[in-house]
Amino acid sequence: MPVGVLLSDEIRHYVDAFDMIRPFEKDRLKPAGYELTVGDEYVLEGERKELKKDGEIWIPSFSVVVIKTSETINLPRFLIARWNIRVRWAYEGLLWVGGPQVDPGWVGHLFCPLYNLSAKTVVLRYGDPIALMDFVTTTPFNASESQPYKRPPKRVLLEEYNAVELKSALYSQAKERITQIEEDTKNRINSIEKRYEFFFGSGLVILAILFAALAVFVTFGRETIIPVWPDLSFPISVAAFGLALRAWINSRPRKKPE
Repeated sequence: MPVGVLLSDEIRHYVDAFDMIRPFEKDRLKPAGYELTVGDEYVLEGERKELKKDGEIWIPSFSVVVIKTSETINLPRFLIARWNIRVRWAYEGLLWVGGPQVDPGWVGHLFCPLYNLSAKTVVLRYGDPIALMDFVTTTPFNASESQPYKRPPKRVLLEEYNAVELKSALYSQAKERITQIEEDTKNRINSIEKRYEFFFGSGLVILAILFAALAVFVTFGRETIIPVWPDLSFPISVAAFGLALRAWINSRPRKKPE
C-alpha cells in the first residue's frame, strides 16, 4: 500500500477498486488530487434552494452559503481525504469555513460552507470546480483495536446539518439597518408632503382673503363692470379656507395601528 499523498495513478486505482469518487471525470483529476464541483443544492442565508444545471448562485457581500458537492465520496478505512477551496475562489473573496478532513470510511456527498468576505457579489454556477481534494493513507487498520467509522454517517443530507440556521450576523445587521433607513426616509418624505399640503392650503387662504379685500376696496362706492364680483369674493375665501383646513387635517400625525 502506498504511503503519503496519493498521486493521480493511485487515485484512479482506488476509484476503480472502491468506487471512491462518483461520478468520476478524467478532466477533474489533478497530479495529486481531484476537483470537486458545485452540486444541485445549497443554503443561502437560511434559505434552502435547488440549483438547476443552468442555474447560478449569487452570494452577496458578507453572506454565508453552504454548497453540496456534485460528487459522492466513498473512502476505504485506510484513507483520509483533505479538501479546501480552490485558490481562484479565494481571490474572489470566498472564505472556507468548513472542516478540512474527511474521515476514513466516509460515504456520501460533502457540504461546503463559504463566506463572502469581499465587497462584491460572487456568482457560482452548477458544475464549477469549487474545491480540491487530496487523499492520504493511514496506518494499517486493526479490526480489534482501531475505532471504525460508522457507515453510513449520522448526517448525510444537507438539512441534517441545520444549515438553514447558519447566517452571517454582519449581513443580517446590515440588512436590518438598510430596512430601517428606508423606513425613516419614507416617513420623512410623507412628513414633507403633509407640510407642503398645509402651507399650500394656507397660502390659498391668504391669497383669497387679500384678493377679496382688494376687490372690496376697489369696488367700494363704485359701479363695477361685473356686478356680482363683490358677492363672489366671500365664497371664494370660504372655499380657500376649506382647502387649507383639509390640508391642515391631512398634515397632522396619525397614530400607528397596534
